[in-house]
Amino acid sequence: MVRDVLVHKMLYPPALQGLKYDKTFAIRGLSYDKDTGWLFKLDSSYNIAMDTIHYGREPLRDLEEVYSLHNGPHVAPDYAKSQLTQLNDLYAVPEATLLADIIQYFSEHNIPFHPRYLAEDIRAAGEYIHKGDGLTLSPLHSTIVSNIGDYLEPAPELLQILNTLKSEGKRLFLLTNSGYQYVNTGLIHMFGTRDWRDVFDVVIVGARKPSWYLSHRPFRQVPTSSSSSNRRTSVQPWAFVDHFEDGQVYSGGNLQSFTSITGYSDRSVMYFGDHIYSDLRDPSIQRGWFTGAIVSELKHELSVIQRSEYRQLVSYIQLIEKLLKHSQQETRSPAFMQLPAAEKEAFRQLLDVGRAERRRARWKMRDCFNSNFGSVFRTEKYPSLFASKVKAFANVYTSDLSNLGQYPSDFVFYPKRMVQAHESRMPEVEDLLEDVLRS
Repeated sequence: MVRDVLVHKMLYPPALQGLKYDKTFAIRGLSYDKDTGWLFKLDSSYNIAMDTIHYGREPLRDLEEVYSLHNGPHVAPDYAKSQLTQLNDLYAVPEATLLADIIQYFSEHNIPFHPRYLAEDIRAAGEYIHKGDGLTLSPLHSTIVSNIGDYLEPAPELLQILNTLKSEGKRLFLLTNSGYQYVNTGLIHMFGTRDWRDVFDVVIVGARKPSWYLSHRPFRQVPTSSSSSNRRTSVQPWAFVDHFEDGQVYSGGNLQSFTSITGYSDRSVMYFGDHIYSDLRDPSIQRGWFTGAIVSELKHELSVIQRSEYRQLVSYIQLIEKLLKHSQQETRSPAFMQLPAAEKEAFRQLLDVGRAERRRARWKMRDCFNSNFGSVFRTEKYPSLFASKVKAFANVYTSDLSNLGQYPSDFVFYPKRMVQAHESRMPEVEDLLEDVLRS
């Protein structure tokens, strides 16, 4: 749909309508350089994963361009803020693919363009299909509503979880940027009932997150029954809202008013969302809410790391690294110093062979997730920038909210102890158990 908006409304080449979406090309969490047109993955320290840089659909061949621009793989914070677009939500995956496809087309046909304008046009087209005219269903939502079964699956287990929480005295609220008609159609399909509003104590649509968390916009009530020129509802959308009524739907508003009306105290709230910045950052920072990230890619990532092929690659790389570490230490030994120059050089060449083999094994491990960009959560040994933001703004994360059904509502998650680089290896539970059994 974004492609068609570019062609029909923004005068992009008609030939672009022949582009087909390749869902295997990109991953969530990529960065797009609005000056160079490069698409790549950053780690948690803003270092570029050099084997992920693409210009169009092709890997960047001349990596010296990167070193020339940044004096190395590290991207300075000021450059990242002004020049990089972070593609972090689910809609960003097709956005990244379309960016690459159009750059590839322009390059192959020698069509001059500026990467910044391309990114801005794609983003503007995406906002148009998401928001439309603001009065009726957007083009995207209209398409989904007309073919709801093609986009959403029934989720009776999620409804059961919510009903269980409600029966245990938990207060539930729904906070979304989507309009009521879209939300209503979607939840009727997912929950299999038109009474889905009974599950929630408060329903807020059209919230305009992330500005919702810091804005001063008032709430307004939303008409939820059909009306015509001869039939008017009792709802007055222009009226002042100072309390929430059961079964009603509201739009707009802001975090401060929401807290004041509901009385929900900051540390008693657990809020789940699928967008790092629109859903999770501000409530965790501004109000101290507990937050949960829904990251659907986790299902694929977990399936990969459980494969024997992947586990063997991890062990193989660790073995190579231990050998390289030991061998490098040997080059400082007195015995090595006594060797003839030719033998020393041969030994160093073996080190180069080991490093090359490590790179090949790393590429194989990357390809287990995605052959272009690797894992959503990792860049070699370090967390990706996306993973670091999930860690910063989410207390827990899961691939599906329905996974909560595996735990009682009073279950406490204890984070795994993270060993710092300067710490010696801490004993694992299995090690302690072995010590007890031997004693």
